[in-house]
Amino acid sequence: MARSKKKTTKRGSPEAIAKRRAARALNQLFAASSTGGAMDGRTLKRKNRLTAELKTGRDGRALKAIEVLTHATELLALGETLTSLRKLKPLLPPTPSLDVETAQVVADTQANYGFDAHAWKLLGITIEQPEAEKSVAPATKKASPRKKAAPKRRPSKRS
Repeated sequence: MARSKKKTTKRGSPEAIAKRRAARALNQLFAASSTGGAMDGRTLKRKNRLTAELKTGRDGRALKAIEVLTHATELLALGETLTSLRKLKPLLPPTPSLDVETAQVVADTQANYGFDAHAWKLLGITIEQPEAEKSVAPATKKASPRKKAAPKRRPSKRS
């Protein structure tokens, strides 16, 4: 008798998984309207784990470049900013010299994975945003008009 190679998971049947996801989404929908969109416990734990791994690495060693990019992209999607990620002083792999071959590898990786353009800045690489994102990206701040300088006072003449 041949055994069927059925994929077993610890999470239950696909129907049960779908029910849990639907219930979680429904709860989040109603919770977001009352609390302003706070994170649920699972998301908060994931965010904390990703920031801790980014900061200290794994087993004291720096994360691989692909792991840094995935962690940073997920954290940026969860509402973190690039500035807050830099303040962590993450344990990063050394930056390679930027030549044509490196640029090609970066372009291929970005095309296949679609990481956030800001995540690359953690690794010391600046890539251009796609045209669709440039049009949606917020405009740069315009310089506020300068205030006029107060007129200089003349010394009073007292006799």
